[in-house]
Amino acid sequence: DLDWKAWLGPAPKRTWDQGNAELTALMEFLQLADNVGLDIPADHKWLRLWNPFHNVVGHDIGTEDWPPQELYEALALAQHHGVPTRLLDFTYDPLIAAFFAAEHPPRGSEQIAVWCVDLQALNLAASETRRPVEIVTVSRAQNRNLTAQKALFVLDRDARLARSQTLDQILEEHVKGGVVSGVLASGSRAVRKFCLPTGESSALLDLLTKLGIDRAHLMPSFDGVVKELNARRERQTGREVPRVGEDN
Repeated sequence: DLDWKAWLGPAPKRTWDQGNAELTALMEFLQLADNVGLDIPADHKWLRLWNPFHNVVGHDIGTEDWPPQELYEALALAQHHGVPTRLLDFTYDPLIAAFFAAEHPPRGSEQIAVWCVDLQALNLAASETRRPVEIVTVSRAQNRNLTAQKALFVLDRDARLARSQTLDQILEEHVKGGVVSGVLASGSRAVRKFCLPTGESSALLDLLTKLGIDRAHLMPSFDGVVKELNARRERQTGREVPRVGEDN
């Protein structure tokens, strides 16, 4: 779940519906990045028009009109730097997906999982149904993480925090619409799930490292290198690496 209030902090004078929260989080990220001289992949009209008390999208924010396509690239950049968005990370490489599943398993979980999504089935169903699910790809020129991770995104324009359906249920429902309309064969499936016991996560990460699939390669930066080195030490010792000045 996307915790917008945790990201944006208390704001008694604002109403945190999801659409406004998404726009606010993205614009604050772009505005500060622009102020410190970073190259941002967005039309600057959004920065000129936006202020935290009046959104430029209007009353339809959070419906099928949000997000606009001209902000896809900015949303992808923000997502890969920790800003919550409604874009869902996927990759063309199942081994990269396995890395992210194994890196930080949910506490108390018995299994980790890789979800395999049939893009062709989703696209065919989208041509015949009104379900606002789409595959999003953006230019990778300004986002090295996208290139390294062979990344793409799934966007559900009807995403709502209060909705009880899980992503796999949403995608399966989407594909069933394609079967009903006749563009997909009976029995077509949108999602398959591959599981591994959580206790095998460290062994899996060690194997992936030998294939060059680790945080240093998937997030190519000095920070990525240091985080990968720390992760390797933790797997070797079975404990968190202490910081300088901390007791061992």
